Amino acid sequence: MNRIKNSLALPARLAAITAMVIILSGTASAAWYKFDRTVRPTYKEEIIISPSETQKNVLSFGGRVVVEGKVEESVVVFGGEIIVSGQVGRSVVGFGSKVTVRSTAIIQEDLVVLGGTLEKEPGCTIGQDTVFIPTGGKLASELFRKGIFFQLGTFFLALKLLSLFFGILLTIFVVGVFPRQIYFAAGKIRSDFWPTLGTGLLAVIIYAGLILLSVLLFFVIIGIPLLFMVIFAGLILKVFGGTAFSYFFGESFLRAVGVKKMPHIIWTAVIGLVILTFLGLVPVLGFIFSLVVSLVGWGVALRTRFGTLDNWFARHQS
Repeated sequence: MNRIKNSLALPARLAAITAMVIILSGTASAAWYKFDRTVRPTYKEEIIISPSETQKNVLSFGGRVVVEGKVEESVVVFGGEIIVSGQVGRSVVGFGSKVTVRSTAIIQEDLVVLGGTLEKEPGCTIGQDTVFIPTGGKLASELFRKGIFFQLGTFFLALKLLSLFFGILLTIFVVGVFPRQIYFAAGKIRSDFWPTLGTGLLAVIIYAGLILLSVLLFFVIIGIPLLFMVIFAGLILKVFGGTAFSYFFGESFLRAVGVKKMPHIIWTAVIGLVILTFLGLVPVLGFIFSLVVSLVGWGVALRTRFGTLDNWFARHQS
C-alpha cells in the first residue's frame, strides 16, 4: 500500500524537480531550510561561532567557518576554510577545503577531508575516524598543469566545479523530497547492478533515437512538443538516477573506509556526488566511469519506476 501511495504522489513531485532546475539556487536553499530550520546554506560568508555560542549545524559554500564555541551536530564546508578550536557534536566534513583542527578541538565523531589540506594540532580529540584524501585542487592542477590543453582543461575544470555546486543543491533537494525512493533505488543498484546497467544502456540507445527523430521532425509542428517531451523525460531520469547512484556510492565509500554510523541520507548522497565528480576528472578512465554511472542511473530510475517498484518490467510482463 505504501508503494501505491508513493507512486500516486510521484508525478507532482517530479514536476517539482523540473521547476527546481529552472529556479535551482533559490528553491534548493528553501528546501534545505525546510529540512532543518536551524541552518541555512551560506555562500562565501564568514561564520564565526564564539566561545559562548551554540549552533546546531553549519553548511557553507566557499566560506570561512570558525568554531570556537559548540556545534551540536555537523560542520560541512565546500571549497572554503574550517578552523575548529571548540566542540562539534558529530562530524566535520570539508570538500576541497583548508581544514585546521586546534589542540583544544573536540570532534565527537568523524573528521573527513576530501581535497584541500588538513592540519591537526597535537592534543585535539577526534571521537571516531579521520579520513583525508588529498585530491581536489592539487590533483586538478597536476592533471592540467602541462600540455597544449591547459586552457581547455582549466575551462573544463571550472565547468565541473560549477556543475558540482549546483549538483549539490539539487541533490539536497531531491533526497530531501524523496528519501524513501532514493534509498530503495540505491538498494536495487547494489542487488541488481548488471541488469540495471543493461536497462540503462538500452534506454540510452532508445533515447538517442528519439532525440534524432525529434530533430528530424523539428520543422514540423509535432516535432517541437516531441523534442520538449524527450528532453524533459531525459532530465527527470538523469536527476533521479544520478541522485540514487550518488547515495549508493557515498554509502559504499563510507563503509569501505570503516565508518560504522552512517550520516544522514542527504550527507551520504552529497559525499557520493563529490567523490564521483573528482573521479570523473581522471583522464580516459574518468569518462568511462562517468558513462557507467549515467547508464546505471537511467537503468535504476526505469527499472524501479523512480524507486516505487522492484522491477517495473517484470511487473508488466506478469
